[in-house]
Amino acid sequence: MSILFYKKPDYRPKGEGPLDLSQCQKYVERTRDCKGNIPPDLCFERIVSNKSLPPCSLQDFIDYLAYVTHDAENLQFYLWLVDYHQRFRNAPSEETALSPKWRFDDPHSSPRHSGNSGHSVLGYSDKTLSVLGLNGFNAIEEEDISNASMLDQSSPYTATLGTLKFSEIPLADSRPSDGSQKRSNNAQPFRTEINRIVAHYIAPGSPRELNLSHKDRTAALYALRRTTHPSAFHPIKTVLDLTLRNQSHPNFVRWSICNGNKPWTLFLRTFAVCNIAAGFIIAILLTLSRASRWFRILAALLWWFGITNLIAAYQGLCVLLLRRHTREVRPWETDGYGRNYALADEETDLRHSKILYEETKSRWPVKMELFGPPNMAVNETWMDRYSMKSVFRKTFEKEVPTQDRGLHGMQNKIVRQAEAWAFIITIPFTIFFTALPKGNLY
Repeated sequence: MSILFYKKPDYRPKGEGPLDLSQCQKYVERTRDCKGNIPPDLCFERIVSNKSLPPCSLQDFIDYLAYVTHDAENLQFYLWLVDYHQRFRNAPSEETALSPKWRFDDPHSSPRHSGNSGHSVLGYSDKTLSVLGLNGFNAIEEEDISNASMLDQSSPYTATLGTLKFSEIPLADSRPSDGSQKRSNNAQPFRTEINRIVAHYIAPGSPRELNLSHKDRTAALYALRRTTHPSAFHPIKTVLDLTLRNQSHPNFVRWSICNGNKPWTLFLRTFAVCNIAAGFIIAILLTLSRASRWFRILAALLWWFGITNLIAAYQGLCVLLLRRHTREVRPWETDGYGRNYALADEETDLRHSKILYEETKSRWPVKMELFGPPNMAVNETWMDRYSMKSVFRKTFEKEVPTQDRGLHGMQNKIVRQAEAWAFIITIPFTIFFTALPKGNLY
């Protein structure tokens, strides 16, 4: 009976205003209620490490954030921060010693030099941090990523941010005096890159400004002026990790289930309603005739077929495309996009993708570049081509393979559910019309 009540991941709407831990708390609570709706093959770690296949690959995730939810900067910054943490760990110790670890609940580390007043991290209450699973974060004294990685340890992307633990205990006597502050900061490792990141993602009015609260933004900017240690990104890291895991990722999986575009889904729903209506017309005509009442059972085929497709279309699924293991291309995947739909090796990861953020290859769209214009599609060529297409061409788009087995399993469950409910609904209709006496009108 569980197939009758299977649910795909619920939609998590964006909160109003900037992101903070209080807003993330709502995402976490909703995710806990439906953890089993997303299979392990489509977990956040596999998608971010590019181990899932289209249409659930890392590139598809970025496409979704860029063109559907319009917040691709969250994932772009997230990927850079994972990479930056690994590069900082591998930097010479004499260089990293110039960038002390940062502790945000230290009164001397606050922009206003004030204590935490009974709050744990950045002024958030212990109750909020407990719900988010962060109540023990400030007690961490050593970096520990030994159990964090789901990726190849030789990859520069060794772990994801949800399991990285940055030490927040500052080094003893590590703060330079006021006279040497500026010289020390300029000598810190990766200082130029950090300044570019701040100007591109964190500073107010930046091209890809992250939707941070004033409190988190101010705390991060204050810390990054004094150190380039990854712990200075703690307020941003925490908010982005919780948002991507508990809001963006479930919504992306839910969206990926749909294998047809909007015009095709509308056509499919209309086709399903016509099948249901045709079933009623046939049942009524046979009831009014002198034909045997058992012929009326033929209408059940149209009812079952129409209801199955109607329920599946409501979930964004086309049964025909599913049986063919294909989906329609997205508008931004039309001619000129340069995507390669050849079957990929299941062991492909970020190391094989060769994403070099400072030297982005032209084969990547602009949203894969770390530094670039805002993530807006207004100037992309596919928009003009797509707007010029006829309704017929938009409805019957080209098809590409659906390669990810985890997604295909979710789609199969939804179709089986639709078939089961269609059978249950069809039975009383069939019994009712079969039981009616003949009309003998013709």
